[in-house]
Amino acid sequence: MVLRSEYPRPQFAREKWITLNGEWGFAFDDDNRGLLEEWYKQEINEQKIIVPFAYQSSLSGIHTTEIHPVVWYQRDFAVPEDWDGERVTINFNAVDYYSMVWVNGKFVGSNKGGYVGFKFDITDYLVAGTNRVTIRVEDYPSPKQPRGKQTARKEGWACWYTPVTGIWQSVWLEAVGKTNLDHVKLEPDIDTNTVNVRYWLNGVDAPVVIECRVTKDGKDITTTRVDVPLRYTNHGHVIPRDEGDFVISIPDAQWWTPEEPHLYDLEFRIIYEGAVVDQVNTYVGMRKFSAKDGKVYLNNRPIYLRMVLDQGYWPEGIYTPKDVDEIKYDVEMTKKFGFNGARKHQKIEDPYYYYFCDKLGLITWCEMAACYEYDEEVSLNITDEWQRLVQEHYNYTSIMAWVPVNESWGVDQLTRGSKDPRLVNHMNTLYYLTKSIDSTRFVVGNDGWQQAITDLIAIHDYSQDAVEIKRRYEVFKQDRHAGVFNHGLPVLLEGYEYEGQPILFTEFGGVKVKEQQAEGWGYGQEAEDYEEMIARIDALVKVLEDEPELVGYCYTQLTDVEQEVNGLMTYDRQLKVAPEVLAEIFGRKK
Repeated sequence: MVLRSEYPRPQFAREKWITLNGEWGFAFDDDNRGLLEEWYKQEINEQKIIVPFAYQSSLSGIHTTEIHPVVWYQRDFAVPEDWDGERVTINFNAVDYYSMVWVNGKFVGSNKGGYVGFKFDITDYLVAGTNRVTIRVEDYPSPKQPRGKQTARKEGWACWYTPVTGIWQSVWLEAVGKTNLDHVKLEPDIDTNTVNVRYWLNGVDAPVVIECRVTKDGKDITTTRVDVPLRYTNHGHVIPRDEGDFVISIPDAQWWTPEEPHLYDLEFRIIYEGAVVDQVNTYVGMRKFSAKDGKVYLNNRPIYLRMVLDQGYWPEGIYTPKDVDEIKYDVEMTKKFGFNGARKHQKIEDPYYYYFCDKLGLITWCEMAACYEYDEEVSLNITDEWQRLVQEHYNYTSIMAWVPVNESWGVDQLTRGSKDPRLVNHMNTLYYLTKSIDSTRFVVGNDGWQQAITDLIAIHDYSQDAVEIKRRYEVFKQDRHAGVFNHGLPVLLEGYEYEGQPILFTEFGGVKVKEQQAEGWGYGQEAEDYEEMIARIDALVKVLEDEPELVGYCYTQLTDVEQEVNGLMTYDRQLKVAPEVLAEIFGRKK
């Protein structure tokens, strides 16, 4: 049985595809000899690995935490006969960190970035019968790579955990038309009951028609057909334009909310000379995020955000659960605990996470995995991958906010008092780059402290004393630059004044319980038992709820992770407290 055999990209799906998950040949290349010795022309069969699980995980079949910065993968495959005449792409949801791909010994392409998806058209590299794909991956333990919570030391420490090297999300082949839909950008407008559709095509060399059929619960809503002639820009008459836009109407649209997550199914078809040459199925939710007078609005109505921090780790697969039902379970439990949102922390998650949030109704914040000390290489690595990730995740209905920086990670010199202007310029650049791709959502400039330009003010404080948190917040209200919270750093940097943005506590809590009898750590003094844990959480939440200036919070955290044992569930998802007990606290304020 092949684990993770479901279609890997549910938000942009095609019918003709085959999984490449399963057993691959695998080899460590500790001496970095593979390129010189042309391993991509040889059989690689030193070990076997189960894709899509990193070699550090038990599900991979290898399960070692030794550092091996260069690894190779290889497997054979055959293209289905009924794909004859179509283009064939190889698709990767995520490979950490730098990848090189060969098909039948010929170089196809490369990718840098451990969280972003990528693909290559391999049609011209294929032969009849059996084909072979070979992948070389570099993943050095460098703090200059966007790595999030993956330790760059030889062992886990504090809140940094087992690293993940190589393929950690699904790999698959897909058949597409000669002219095909590369991606779309769906911009819902609840005020006009319309969706603006921006599209990008591959293989444009003749006029085509784009057809978009909208349905809901199997019932037809509307169908829009748009002629796409060969077009050029004023600046170039050689290569045709590959993009355009059109508007679809959804009369009397039902809005998406966490309580009622209405979605509309979209079927895109590319038609050439009357024949359908490409078809993609996706969906859209009609919703709107906005802010006014210090409040956050969903669909023009104020909303109080009750979120949980979720790091997305699993004991057997580290970054990768063995089944999508495990992802669905986390989303369902988040809602059962009384939360209406989640901040996916220091990780861009498997597509099924955002898919289930869309389907089941859970607001999400999408956060970049951090580098640490700033330099120009860090800037290049972060800005390139982050822009691609925002584009890749744009159409998920549930995403409310983008978080390019957390707690000054990536510009860590700021926390030591550096006045290097590049640090703040880097943060502000990420803010504006995000806005240049998506002007419809919030951008949190630096979640936690030392914020410059930001749409939301996000505060972290792990005091276990509710009275002390109340006192500190009163000081902050009098002086927005006070270093009053337990990290001792100002929420707003000098030179950046409070401009009425909505304010949230986006990390607090993290209660460890002695009764759990687990090795590891939590924040502050551990609670003696689960009864004391519940009482402490209740007091902390109530203080935040009683502050009229705050529009929400994010509790740390959904599950224990390795040596960090301060979750609402254990690492293997055992409940510590009945969900209904926690829902009375976290679901209290609407």
